[in-house]
Amino acid sequence: MAGDGDIQCGLCRRNLLTGERPHAYLDAKSGQTVTVCSLCVERAERNSWQLLDEVPVQVAAIADDSDRTVRLLKAQVNALQSQLETAVETIEETRDHSSSHETEIDTLAARLTDAETEGAALRAAVAELERRLEQTQHALEESQAAQQTVMRARRREADEVYLAGIAAEVFNRAPQAATIGLLVGLHGTPAVRIDVDGIELPRQVHIRFGWPQGGRDYRIDVDLVARRFDLVDLVPGGDGRLVELTAPFHPNAEWIDGRIVTAPAEPTMM
Repeated sequence: MAGDGDIQCGLCRRNLLTGERPHAYLDAKSGQTVTVCSLCVERAERNSWQLLDEVPVQVAAIADDSDRTVRLLKAQVNALQSQLETAVETIEETRDHSSSHETEIDTLAARLTDAETEGAALRAAVAELERRLEQTQHALEESQAAQQTVMRARRREADEVYLAGIAAEVFNRAPQAATIGLLVGLHGTPAVRIDVDGIELPRQVHIRFGWPQGGRDYRIDVDLVARRFDLVDLVPGGDGRLVELTAPFHPNAEWIDGRIVTAPAEPTMM
């Protein structure tokens, strides 16, 4: 059974040994982060899980050290308090029989005062440990939330249909859409094709417009984590002139009412 400070492998269910470094993997199917021991790394990789940062163990270590320190000091204080109370009761019962008991009472009272002082220091130390633990836990939660946001954005960047919709919306909001509108007035409605090129980051989305007389090419660089959407005019000069098409293409989007429309519908930008 796992203790409060134990870390358990999500595959073999084994509690990791002290000093054993766990690993964090992302299960792409469930979207969950799974803690994996060193013995199960190959199994996680066979499952095509994605390796994330190593699981932070600082919180568990601080919590475990804090609990042990608190329990030890509390036990010492309780034992001393019990001894003092027993001694005081004994001394009070036999005070009339020996004057030496008065000195012992004074000594025990002084020890009790010292114990109370130590107890106050203990409570302050416990409060400080709890504060540090809370800060560390908060930092861990923020880190995990940021990591989940990044992973969610990267999964969306792997969806080419989603990226095509984002690129179309970025273009529709850009001044270059007015340039295409002018060309439509001169040459009619163009054929439109949107392609996602390569796998590197930021993702590059190529938008082509074609008329019998020529075409226009644009590229949009998309980084959902940084929320950057850079539109690049691939025709030198940017003066709105048509250039010769290097090769015919099959359209996969449309120009309707002054904007690009993808099928089945455009997503909303994050």
